[in-house]
Amino acid sequence: MNNTITKEQYQALKETGLNFETIAQKYLSENEIEAIPFQKVLSLKPKEGGSYANYSSFAYWIDQKKMKAHEEAAANIEVLQDWDKLQSENATLRSGFVLLGVNAGAKGMDLKIAEGTETLDHFEMFQIRSIKSGEKRQGIPSPIKYKNALMKNEDDKEFYNQVVSGTYMTDFIKGFPTSYGPDIKGHLNEAINKLNYNESQGDEFYNRFCKLFGEILKNELDVLGGKTHTLVVMGKNPKQNIVNEFLKRSGLDKEFRIVNISHYSGSPSYTGLAEELKEAFTI
Repeated sequence: MNNTITKEQYQALKETGLNFETIAQKYLSENEIEAIPFQKVLSLKPKEGGSYANYSSFAYWIDQKKMKAHEEAAANIEVLQDWDKLQSENATLRSGFVLLGVNAGAKGMDLKIAEGTETLDHFEMFQIRSIKSGEKRQGIPSPIKYKNALMKNEDDKEFYNQVVSGTYMTDFIKGFPTSYGPDIKGHLNEAINKLNYNESQGDEFYNRFCKLFGEILKNELDVLGGKTHTLVVMGKNPKQNIVNEFLKRSGLDKEFRIVNISHYSGSPSYTGLAEELKEAFTI
């Protein structure tokens, strides 16, 4: 199976809207939609910042020397946003495995809101490595840690270059940023209370919320040719990771192979993380 992302698929990520309003109405009532603090950006047109490319990125980082983290990230984003520049860097983008997170972190989105927008630029997600905090910059964890973990010896470098590099990265939830993934449950519980649902109704509401974003994720992967066979969830413990719960409630756990690796915001050793990556990306 050829899992290489083509120019047409790459472009489609920029040009395809989430169709959020139509899909949301399939699963939630108007009262339920109003009870959840969704971002307005979910309903924007692709050119306005409402495409899949505004919620995703690739596990690809060009080598920069003597640059600060945010300067390095900016240079990398510039390449990621231009197909011809990616080709000049001999980059291969892949869709067989997909690195899957919870949602856009609130810190990165706070930076964008301060700049006057609620959305990231195309493929900027997972690339911002620091934000302004007064006169200084505050570091933000980045999945570049996955690359760095595989740069310790020639065999692991080869594995990264041939298998991991260019892997598509996205989040299960769009347009609902929180500081931590589990905070989403807190927001849903607030909505459940607002709607005066009992425990059974609340659980059924939670399932439909997950099915809504499950369909959006499935549509996103279909843009890539529907060749994804493995979702690599970022967060080590599947019994505690909320993404695994989302996948189960949406039914996508029955459609894809699901594996878990340590989240890049944690502090696993590079040696251990390298072994996790090699196991996850090997069928």
